[in-house]
Parts: sequence; C-alpha cells; structure tokens
Amino acid sequence: MRRKDTKERILEASMKLFSEKGIRETTIKDIAKQVGVTEGAIYRHFASKDEIVLGLFQTYSEDFYRRLISAVRGESSYRERFSETIRAFLSFCFENPSAFKYLSLFHYLRAKDVKSFSPLPKDAILELMDEGIRKGHVKVKQEYALALFVGLLERTFLLVEAGILQKEEVLVEDLASILWKAIS
Repeated sequence: MRRKDTKERILEASMKLFSEKGIRETTIKDIAKQVGVTEGAIYRHFASKDEIVLGLFQTYSEDFYRRLISAVRGESSYRERFSETIRAFLSFCFENPSAFKYLSLFHYLRAKDVKSFSPLPKDAILELMDEGIRKGHVKVKQEYALALFVGLLERTFLLVEAGILQKEEVLVEDLASILWKAIS
C-alpha cells in the first residue's frame, strides 16, 4: 500500500479543516498540527493558504464536473440521463462529504473567485437543462431549474449528514420524479 506524501496529507487535512471549521478560521498552524508537520513544511509545498484554498476548489470542482458531464452526455434517453445526473451528484456528495461541503462553503465565501474557474459542476447541469428546454421537457427558466436541482440535492445530502434522513432512504427515482414535476 502506497503511503501518502506530505502534499497529499496537507490537502486532505486542509479540506477537512476548511469544511468543518471554515476557510477563514483555519490557519496554517492548524493544518500543520493536523498533518503532524511544521508550518515550514507546509510552506515548502504551498506558497500560501490561499494557494491551498484555490487548489482544493479546482481539484474537487473538476472531479465533480467530470462525473456530472459524463451522466449528462450519456447515450440513454433524456429522462434516464436526468436520473443518472442526480445519481452522479449524490454519489459525489456521499463519497466525498468533506469535499462537497468545502465546495459549497467556497461558493458562499468566495463567490467572486468561483467565476475564474471553468468548467464548473453547474455547467454540466445547465447543459442538461438547456437540452431539456430545447426538447420541450423543461418548462422553467434554466437558472430556476438549476436552483431547484442543486437545492433539492444539496438539502437531501445535508439532511442525511444531520441524521434526519437515512442514506438508505434516499431514492434517486423519487428525487428525479420530484424534480421532473417541478421543472416540466
């Protein structure tokens, strides 16, 4: 089994701390303590905390986008790809809860910085909604469809994280049906 290098451990610890404690509230000292290295060791790998913050957003945002766009551009019918995109969204959230929380937090706290990244996960969903509008499936504005899609899935994830809803109770088919009714 490969041992993680220091840079990987720094990134993992940073993401965990940022998603739990907050980006502003997390210091280089906190990260160093979590990793078990000196602050100098952090600076040997990263010029600043901001470099870590931006690098994490780019890495996880790209991964999330790739998963979503793969579902959006699949070979099946529109309705099946709609459900697959929901499944891909929730899979990312549940497989990477800290990463998803971090991405959400970054959007809230660093909205101006988000605009400098492309493509973003929302771009995959907008592509799906745009196709739905062209084909006559989606009857609401693209931005409203995006808000409903992301809002329902994000809140579902948060309800599971809070223990209000059990992960096993989350049925993609039910969520797809609810979203479909809301936007069509």
